[in-house]
Amino acid sequence: MPKYIWILVVATTINVTGGSFLWPLNTIYMHNELGKSLAFAGAILMLNQAAVIMGNLIGGVLFDKFSPYKTILYATILVMTASVFLSFKHDILTYSIMLVLIGFGTGTTWPVMFAMAGSVWPEGGRRTFNAIYVAQNLGVALGATMGGYVASISFDYIFIANASLFVVFFFLFCFYLKGWIKSVIGKCILLLLNRVRKLRIMVLFGHYSYCHLGF
Repeated sequence: MPKYIWILVVATTINVTGGSFLWPLNTIYMHNELGKSLAFAGAILMLNQAAVIMGNLIGGVLFDKFSPYKTILYATILVMTASVFLSFKHDILTYSIMLVLIGFGTGTTWPVMFAMAGSVWPEGGRRTFNAIYVAQNLGVALGATMGGYVASISFDYIFIANASLFVVFFFLFCFYLKGWIKSVIGKCILLLLNRVRKLRIMVLFGHYSYCHLGF
């Protein structure tokens, strides 16, 4: 695989690992530590997943109509800010709001990263997306495993670890993925221009053929 696909795989693993520190422990923390009912915890998780779905939809639209680089940048800043804030204050109100914001931010980055992977290595076919899926599953496994161990020591460390990994992802994005994303944008523009040119040639050829047959 190309170098940038490997970097994207590493970035995806770090990103998902950070989120997975919280995913398996949300219900336990809200019920056992904050004293809320399981129904309440389920409602907050539903809002979190609704925010992820909304982020997926918005991220795909922003990749096409706005900017892949700025989309990931703003979404990563949102997730990083929410996770850092959560590491200092995690009462039920703050926890609920930050969890929804983290879900929206991470949901926004995923379709953009998939789209960039497909754009930079189109000849890779399904191997490109399989690599990203493997990275996601690896992140879930690592985050859940380490999260359980860290939570056995203190739940406070869970929020610190979560924030730390999102900070690592942010700097990895800024230093390693910035130039690549801009090159991907250039490739996408060139590909679009080539398709427009081919379409124009086909239209002109069809128009010429129609006129020729008419005569």
